[in-house]
Amino acid sequence: MRRVGLTRIRSILLLFLVSVIAYSPVTIYANAQTTSGLVCVSRVSYSCPIVQPVYTGRPGTQLSVNVVVQGAEPFDAYSVVIGVNSSILQPVGVNATGGLLPNINSMICTGGQGDPCAYWLGLGPGDVRVAGWGSVTNTTGVDFTVSSSGSISNQSVTTGLLFTITYEVRVETKGTQIVLFDQVSPSGWSCACALFSNSVKGESFQSNVQGGWFSNSSLLLGDVNGDCRVDLLDVMLILFAWGSVQGSVNWNPSADLNGDGKVDLIDFYAAVMNYGSVC
Repeated sequence: MRRVGLTRIRSILLLFLVSVIAYSPVTIYANAQTTSGLVCVSRVSYSCPIVQPVYTGRPGTQLSVNVVVQGAEPFDAYSVVIGVNSSILQPVGVNATGGLLPNINSMICTGGQGDPCAYWLGLGPGDVRVAGWGSVTNTTGVDFTVSSSGSISNQSVTTGLLFTITYEVRVETKGTQIVLFDQVSPSGWSCACALFSNSVKGESFQSNVQGGWFSNSSLLLGDVNGDCRVDLLDVMLILFAWGSVQGSVNWNPSADLNGDGKVDLIDFYAAVMNYGSVC
């Protein structure tokens, strides 16, 4: 019994070490103080959309989502997590074909036996952490900044594809979010950002992030009253149910657009983002 117990402990420690080493091929400095650029989900590989995109697809089909960086300082390493509801979208693969950096390690969290994310606080089923590395990226444009005094400065920036992730669409849903963030290390802090570094300069920075939505229901995302259009009435119904949860006097399950059991800013934003859409 003692030998079996020691063997199990060694196996657990080995799995923990492998998860740390295998998915940390590059050094990302967690104390990055500067912010540069935007990382987003996008239908194209060369820019970020102005508003969060809404993806769709029938159950049983596959969906490809690009993760793009826009207007960031040159870098040679990055890490970012893309998260979904795994009961709706099941991650099946990640590739960096056509990406700015050729090398990636991806960690797909399953929640099952042998889950590589088992010891990563803040990660769960549906999350995929990607770390990329290579040569310092070439600049693809110039970002101009105007200071409070009126002086103009410019900086070379990089825009392009980081990687593409493929999902299997499992069920129908009225709406679910696709989020971007980062979990720095198994026991480290998480941030609503992506992390980058430039080993040549010995510098690191973080970027802002912008996710998206997935909806494949016969109802439009944001169509609270089911009249096949998203208009002022739908927005007003969300505001009337604002702050409610199941059991509240003003609870309206149709206003809970992302199905998280409450009506809040996320639901309001989803309706506003899809405002004016019709079936």
